[in-house]
Amino acid sequence: MMTMERYSDAEAAGWVPVALFFVANILFGAGLFSHAFLYNFYLDELRLGESVMGLAAATLTAGGLAALLPAGIVVDRLGTAVAFLVAATLAVAGLVAGAFVTGPLLIYAAAFLAGAGTATWRVAMGPILLQLARPAMRARAFSWNVALLVGSGAAWTAASGALPGWSEALLGVDRLSGIRVGLVLGAGGTALSAAVFFFANRGRLRAGATAERGPVSIPAILQGLRIPAALLTLVVLVALWMSAAGLVIPFFNLYFLREHGLPLDRIGLIFAVSQAAAAVVIFGSGEVASRLGPRRTLAAWMLLFAPALWMLAAASAVELAILLFLVQGLVPPATNPLIDQILLERAPPRRRGAVSSWRNAATDVSGFVGATAGGAVLELGSFDGLFALAGGLGLLGAMALIIGLKRLTSQ
Repeated sequence: MMTMERYSDAEAAGWVPVALFFVANILFGAGLFSHAFLYNFYLDELRLGESVMGLAAATLTAGGLAALLPAGIVVDRLGTAVAFLVAATLAVAGLVAGAFVTGPLLIYAAAFLAGAGTATWRVAMGPILLQLARPAMRARAFSWNVALLVGSGAAWTAASGALPGWSEALLGVDRLSGIRVGLVLGAGGTALSAAVFFFANRGRLRAGATAERGPVSIPAILQGLRIPAALLTLVVLVALWMSAAGLVIPFFNLYFLREHGLPLDRIGLIFAVSQAAAAVVIFGSGEVASRLGPRRTLAAWMLLFAPALWMLAAASAVELAILLFLVQGLVPPATNPLIDQILLERAPPRRRGAVSSWRNAATDVSGFVGATAGGAVLELGSFDGLFALAGGLGLLGAMALIIGLKRLTSQ
């Protein structure tokens, strides 16, 4: 009995640093979720078109893509604690600047900076969890981290949708200034995350640091980025699959505004409900994956995406559109931890950091291509055409990734 009590106490104590990291991550996401929801409305108030919106989203992704290699170097050479603080500094600077600049070039520059901070955070997140979580806790820690980020995103999105209206009513400002208040307060949450992380975890991470020492050389860096060809092929297929979601994700807020005439606060509520539902589903998806296997669970999720988008393209009633939006919105967050698990489990131990970098590169490339193409398609066509195109690309990417995973596991 004493043994069980001691084990339980030790296990509970082991979760403390992980839980504090969850808190820091949730705060970091405040600025990202407020920006993701409000920024198209901000640009719309400035009378900038869909192409600028698409390029702003693409530049955010480009900043992340450019930061992937430097972020990996910071993690490997300076440690995960430094990487997190660098990520927060870059993200806050870009998010705050983006709330005030009005010219396209400055908008793109701010987005690039925010994207670099976001990518550095993503690259550091996995290694931080590996350091803080004991081996028996890691599977739950990774899935719970994603679920809590998505779930907290519901609260941040709902708050972002309400803040402009509250600011207009309480402060007497115009709509543009109200949106700026929401963007700045979100960035404040990201800044606070650095303080929580620094004071709660820096000692633990320093004690367990595995950062490399010695001179940095270009050949050593390039050698460290090499991964098995089979895994690199899977990363390319992951990028193809994720491009489908990248086409539509930046424009759903405009879809409900323009196609259904919904007010900003109600759109925020819809997005919040979608994120809250996704958070709950991720917990259930992890349980299903533990029983059926991550590959089968991933295949089922991916094959749901295209039909939901095609039906959304044909939907005219706002109630049906909301339902289908909620359904397709479950797929990307549910598939992400499954993809991470599959790739990292098949990666050589000394190449897991490199695989994580390539995986994040797939995310950023697909987001950049999707946002750029989505803005152009939308400006030339309609939401129906955009949804139909994304559904077709999603089905193609899902089938290619399913076949690739089957061949890899059969080898």
